[in-house]
Order: sequence, then structure tokens, then C-alpha cells
Amino acid sequence: MKRLTQYSLVTVIFFGVLQSCKVTRDYQRPELNLPASFNETSDSIKTAEVPAYRDFFKDPELLTLLDQVMAKNPDLLIASEEILALEAQLKSVKLNYLPDIGLQVNTGIQRLSKNSMQASFGGGVIFQEYNFAPVVSWDVDFWGKLKKQREESLANYLSRAENRRALRVQLVAQTAQAYYNLLSLDEQLSITQQVEKSMQETVTMLKIQYSVGDVTTLAIKQAEAQLAETRALIPEIRSSIKVQENALQTLAGNYPDAVKRSGQFNNHAFTEKLETGIPAGLLANRPDVKQQELLLQAASAKVGIARTEFYPSLKITAQGGSNATNLANWFSIPGSLFGTAAAGLTQPVFNRRSIRSGYEQAVHQREAAVHTFRKSVLTAVEEVSTAMSNIIRVKEQLDEVNNRKKAMDKAISDAQLLYKYGEANYLEVLTVQQSAFQAELAYTAARQKEINTYLALYKSLGGN
Repeated sequence: MKRLTQYSLVTVIFFGVLQSCKVTRDYQRPELNLPASFNETSDSIKTAEVPAYRDFFKDPELLTLLDQVMAKNPDLLIASEEILALEAQLKSVKLNYLPDIGLQVNTGIQRLSKNSMQASFGGGVIFQEYNFAPVVSWDVDFWGKLKKQREESLANYLSRAENRRALRVQLVAQTAQAYYNLLSLDEQLSITQQVEKSMQETVTMLKIQYSVGDVTTLAIKQAEAQLAETRALIPEIRSSIKVQENALQTLAGNYPDAVKRSGQFNNHAFTEKLETGIPAGLLANRPDVKQQELLLQAASAKVGIARTEFYPSLKITAQGGSNATNLANWFSIPGSLFGTAAAGLTQPVFNRRSIRSGYEQAVHQREAAVHTFRKSVLTAVEEVSTAMSNIIRVKEQLDEVNNRKKAMDKAISDAQLLYKYGEANYLEVLTVQQSAFQAELAYTAARQKEINTYLALYKSLGGN
């Protein structure tokens, strides 16, 4: 009979291990139905990796600022500590297949009533007990439950790491955009000051002509009003510069201060252009897409965990050590040695449908994770496609704005020459000056728009 029981237990374990792969299934990525342009085998698509920010940007002051953001940004530091906390938890879950081992050391004394039944049979009223025993408890993983718990924990940990990487990409793009906004404001201030100087010269010239009777006071007042309007823009631009500097220092984890910058705004901002075409490696680069897939893997593992609850669980416990009723005999060997071992098999029978409800809940959560993952892929493809389209259009716009700027530069030179020889009146000169000013600002705005479009593409490709 004893041998039959042993064979039965071995048989249960064997078939349990055999069935574990069927109870819990491995993760499979859902079908995404990507567009034809999203094809790794297409010759028209270049799949070079998105360059790291130190390779992508070439302004040394911006790179220094980005290094500070990566090292000191408060949100990034918080995310790093949260990942370290999850890592500590993950180290524990990775070893959940091992038995729990504890050490019990117990001492106790009990005094019975003289009139109690125990005292009448025990021959005394004071009892002592001393116990020293290692305790082992092991949940045998028949159905892959512990394995799925490890998979779930690992997927959650990696998803949080991808969340931190997404934050890094966002901070790189945000810092670069703010930095180039600052350079754009510097350029606007420089243009405005140059126009102010030119308008001041015009006012001075008109006053000289008024003194000899060539123009009226109306011309002077119109020129002075235009000069005052231009001068009013200077403190507004300087205020915007200070706001942008403070925002950049906050991103870098610093208190408000001036931001060192170098180079001219119109110089090329990047060391290399990003490739056109939807890259086949998009899923490998986008941290938000990868995060959603990892969360889907965690949800799939949770379904496997819930499924194992339908099957019996086997728990083995063992205890052994030294036990005595007298301190002097506590470690008397072998007289005080004892040992116990037990194995329990538990099969759920009735639990008010909690197991099935938990399983159905896990299944629906997994399906929701599938839809969220697919949505993230849709968003990623849409953002990349939009950014690439915007780059083409903004280049066309920049060419036309540049043509306008060149035309107005020539027009203002001609207007001043014509006015000098009496071939143009002062109103024409003022109008050309104002138009040239607007053309310069429009070119600066278009250049800023081009930079922001490249930053949007860099971010949509997952950055680095």
C-alpha cells in the first residue's frame, strides 16, 4: 500500500509537469496589419538606427545642457529610483521557485493549576519546552504558475524602464526645442535692434530734411511712431528670453540663471538628417510602443497565473531539530532530535466562483492590453508619417520665405537709394522698412518651425 502511494505521487508529479506547458501558454505578438510601406524587406526603406542625442545635435552648449538634464532632472531621478525599487522586488520574484527556509527558536514555560486535570495526570504543575528547528516549505510548480509570476514581474519591470526611456526622449526633445527657441528669440532681438537702428537713422534724416523744408512734421511723426512700435518689442522679447532661460534651467535641475549658448541660429542645427520613409525598426525604437507590448506580456502572464488556480496545488513542508523539556537536555544528541515531513495536495472545489471570475477578469484585461498595444502602434506610425510630411512642406515654405527675405533686402537698399535722389517718398521707405522687418521675422519663425519638425521626427522615432 505504501509503495502504491509513492507511485501515485510520482505519477501525479510527472503528469503535472507534462501538462504545465498546456495550462500556461507562451506570449505571442498579436497581428498588427501594418501598412505596405512598413516592411523590413522593402528596398526603399532605410532602417538606420536613430542617432543618440550626442551624435544628432552639434551645438556644444546644447550638448552640455542635455548632459545636465540627463544627470539632474528631478522627474528622471524619481523614475530612476522607482526602477531601482522594482528591481529589488524583481530579484525576489526570480527566486520564487526555491523553497522557503526558516529557523525557529522557541522557549516557553507553563504553570498549570494544581486542581486541573492536566496536573493530576502530569505529576507536576510546571512545564518547560525548548525548541530549535529549521523549517522548510516548498510550493511545487506543477502548472507553471511561479514561472508566469516571474514573467509578469519582469515584464512590469521592463515596461517601467521603457517608461523612463520615453521620459528621456521627451526631455531631450523638450530641452532642444527650448534651446532653439532661445536662439530664435536672440535672433529676433538682434533683428529688432538692427531695424530700430535703421528707423532711428530714418527719423534723423527726416528731421534734417524738415529743417530745409523738404518734408512736413507728418513724415517725422509717422517715422517716430513706427520707431516707438519697434522699440516696444525689445523688452517683450527680452522678457521671453528670461522665461525660456528659467525653463531650461529648471529642466536641468538648476535654479533660474542665464543659459550659455553658442553659434548662430541660422547655422545647421544637426550633424545628420534622419532618413525618410517609415523605418522598419520603429517598434524596436519607440519606448511607448515597447512599453505597451511589455504590459501586454504581463497581462498574458496574468492570464496564465489565473488559469493555474483551477488545478490542484502541492505544498511540501518539513521541520527537524532539537526539542527538550529541560534546558540541560536541549542539545542532547540524539535524544532530543526530532523531525516531521508533510505533503498536501489541494484541489479547489467550491469558492463562490472567485477563481473563474478572476480568470475571466484577467482574460478581458489581456484583450484590453492588446487593443492598447495596437493603438500605440497606430499612433507611432501616424506621428512618424506626419513628421516626415511636415519636413517636406516646411522646406518648401522655408524656400519661399527665404526668397521673400532676399527680395526685401534688395528692396530696402533700392528704396533708400531712390529716396536719396528724390525718386521715392518717405512713405515708401517706411513701408519697405516695415515689410523687410516682417520678412526677417518670418524667416526666423520658418527656420524655428523646421527645427521643431526635425525634433518631432527624432522624438517620434524613439530618440536615443
